[in-house]
Amino acid sequence: MNQIPLRRSLLYVPGSSSKMIAKSFEVEADGIIFDLEDSVSWQEKENARKNVIQAIGRAKKTGKEIIVRINVVNSHLGIHDILEVVPQEPDAIIIPKAEESSMITADTMIGAIEREMGWDVNKIHLIPLMETADSIVNASKIVCAASRINGLQFGAEDLTKELCIIRTSGGDELQYARSVLVFAGRARDIDIIDSPFVDFANAQGLIAETKRIKALGMTGKTCIHPNQVAVVNDLFSPAPEELVQARRVVEAFELSVKQGKGACTLDGKMIDNPVAERARQIIRKATLIRMGLNDTES
Repeated sequence: MNQIPLRRSLLYVPGSSSKMIAKSFEVEADGIIFDLEDSVSWQEKENARKNVIQAIGRAKKTGKEIIVRINVVNSHLGIHDILEVVPQEPDAIIIPKAEESSMITADTMIGAIEREMGWDVNKIHLIPLMETADSIVNASKIVCAASRINGLQFGAEDLTKELCIIRTSGGDELQYARSVLVFAGRARDIDIIDSPFVDFANAQGLIAETKRIKALGMTGKTCIHPNQVAVVNDLFSPAPEELVQARRVVEAFELSVKQGKGACTLDGKMIDNPVAERARQIIRKATLIRMGLNDTES
C-alpha cells in the first residue's frame, strides 16, 4: 500500500504569491496545498502555475506532503495544470467541483504521465473536493472512481453558495453533508478533511468547529492562515491523558485475551476488541506524530 501521510492540518497557499509560498515552508502544517483555483485571479492563473512548478521541488525537501489544487478538470486551465504540474511530482492533486467523471478524467491523465515518466502506478494521489450538492449525493461513487484517491476534502463555501444558505458559526446547516462524507470516506478507509474556518482571527470559533468535526469522524482540517495550524494539529493529536488511557485499555484487553477471555472490564466499562482497536489507533497515531513518520493505515 502507498504511504499515507498524517493529515491533521493542510495549509492553503495561493500559487500567485511567491512570498506566501516561501513562508509556508516554515509553518508546522502536515501538508501544504498550493492553490491554482479560487485564491488566484484569472489574470494570474498562468503565473501561479509557473510559481508552483518552481516551488514543488523545494517544498518537498521540507518533508511535508505537497498537494496542488488545480482548476476544474473540464477547462483548458485544469488540463494544462495536470499536464504541467504532475511531472513535477507533487504528492497529490485536489480536484475541485469533484464528480465521478472528473475523477476518472484526472486519473486517466495522471496515469498516462506516470507511465511516460516511468513511475510506479498511483504514485500521485487524488483528493476530490466535495463542494456541490451533486458531490454530496454521489459521494460514494466519487471516492470509488479511482484507486489513487486516498482522501476527500469538504468545501463548505461553495456548497452553501449553491444551496443559497448562510454559513453559520454553529455549522448546523453543514452537519448532514459532513456526515455523508465521513461515511463515504470511512467506507473507503481514506482521510476526511474538513473545509477551512474562514474567520481566521476567531481562535475560539476555530477550536469549537474543529472539535465538532472531529466528533463527527473527520480526520483533519484545511487551514487558510498559519496561525490556525497549531490549533488544528493540537486538536487532532491524542491528548496525554487520552494516550495514557489508551495504553491502559490495550494492556487490560491483552491480559484478558491471554486468560482466554473475549472481553474484560476497566473502570466499570466493558472492553472488547473494537474498543481495544480504537485504543490501538490512538497509540499508533501518537507514535507517528512523535516520530514524524508516514502512516500506512488510515
